[in-house]
Amino acid sequence: MSKDIWRLIAEKVDEHEFMAGVRRDQIRISTTAEVFTPTELVIEILRYVDPGILAPGKTVLDPACGDGQFLVAAKWFKILHFGMTEDSALRDIYGVDIMRDNVDLCRRRLGGGTILMGNTLRPSERLPLQTAQEHEQMMALFGGPIDKESRKRKPRLSKVGVGVRAPGSETVSATLF
Repeated sequence: MSKDIWRLIAEKVDEHEFMAGVRRDQIRISTTAEVFTPTELVIEILRYVDPGILAPGKTVLDPACGDGQFLVAAKWFKILHFGMTEDSALRDIYGVDIMRDNVDLCRRRLGGGTILMGNTLRPSERLPLQTAQEHEQMMALFGGPIDKESRKRKPRLSKVGVGVRAPGSETVSATLF
């Protein structure tokens, strides 16, 4: 892939100042274990990914998306490398975070996508400030409490109003730290 595309992706990610827009003090950082990935590292990681993993129709899931650094880069990769429209790229993008301000900031940065407040490790847990709709979508995507049946279940993307993925469709899941 050309250096120009990587430069454009980095510029799009950097339209939002790194770690800006959310107050993160030491107490919050130690409580939430928030770590945010600089643009240069996001781009470096994506350069080593097989581009086909981010192809049209391939789901990108960041289960601890923070303010969306990785998801913004993935969106623009889909647009610039594959020629996808912004709307079609966003249909492939999912992010989850436990902090309301991160979720709201990520949604604004992306301009769409399915970005939810929730806990991917305990999707049935209702978080303070989580909307009823987000909780319902978390349950639909990731299932309820862990038991023998739910361990066998895969995310059910059709339950939240998005198209059903074709058999063999892959999901890219990444948490960068």
